Amino acid sequence: MLKKPTFSLVVIGALLLLVLAIGACAPAATPEPPPPPPTDVPPPPPPTATPAPDHSAFEAAVAGNAHNQYDIGHGPNTWCTRCHSPQNWDPEAVQGPGEGECFTCKFPHLEEMSVASGNPFVPEEEWVGMPCETCHVVDGNGYVTPGIAWLNPVSMDYVAVSNSTELCEKCHVTTTGNAFGSAVDHKVTLGGSAHLNYGGFLGEVPPPSYCADCHDPHTLAPPQCVDCHEDVTTSDTHMKGYNALMLDKLTCMACHDASGLDVGPPPDGEGGPWVTQETSVGRAGPTTEFVLSHSIVYTVACDRCHFEENTFELTVFTADGSVPAPPAED
Repeated sequence: MLKKPTFSLVVIGALLLLVLAIGACAPAATPEPPPPPPTDVPPPPPPTATPAPDHSAFEAAVAGNAHNQYDIGHGPNTWCTRCHSPQNWDPEAVQGPGEGECFTCKFPHLEEMSVASGNPFVPEEEWVGMPCETCHVVDGNGYVTPGIAWLNPVSMDYVAVSNSTELCEKCHVTTTGNAFGSAVDHKVTLGGSAHLNYGGFLGEVPPPSYCADCHDPHTLAPPQCVDCHEDVTTSDTHMKGYNALMLDKLTCMACHDASGLDVGPPPDGEGGPWVTQETSVGRAGPTTEFVLSHSIVYTVACDRCHFEENTFELTVFTADGSVPAPPAED
């Protein structure tokens, strides 16, 4: 018979053998699968580019406006280009020199172009005109910065301007009589009581005050008076009741001009409504030309044209459109 200590050892040994036997019968542990091989991660997609602004409509309008029409009769030389094509201007250009030949230009009274050595001819293929960058800041990619500015053609730096009139007056100025021989007469005077009503305005819409209030800045086309004054064509009181009779014979400014211009049939001889015009004396003698007035008066003085012994034998009226009383008999 086994003694107690020996019996205990036998039991413990049997238990160990049992544990080992059970462990040997257990299924083998499944090994962890190896990590997948690394794959190339595609780069993130590039950001969507902001589409460039489409300036094509503005560029087409500017290319076709009056400022960009090449004409050998309108200053195709390095002196007149100061306004007509600033990037072709030569600050060293002068009038003449020479007797009678002041400018390189095709004057109406000459069969051939007049040539002045002080301001050489600029051919059409070199003519820059007045593109977008004349009045807008344009970067190297052709993007136009909102707002207006004037490109100084000498320094090629931009000069800030506060409104469209200040921009236009970089060229539309009158410099006759100065000491530098750069006399031009391009100033447009905005005047008259109808639009520049400094004491206020009638209704809710203020009158135009700057050039671009009336002129499209790209086509340069102005609106017609009736675009704003729509009731004029149907009014029974306009023109003292002669509306239907006179509207096709007179332009609005023929009566509402405040600058004292002459009024008469179109000077080109083609007929049509009477217009404002001016007669000047040049190399070819007196010349009468149509002038678009920018000075507008609201109240019309009929005796401006309908005075006694007027050139066109018009009916005589007083300023308010009344027929004057016959002179008293002695």
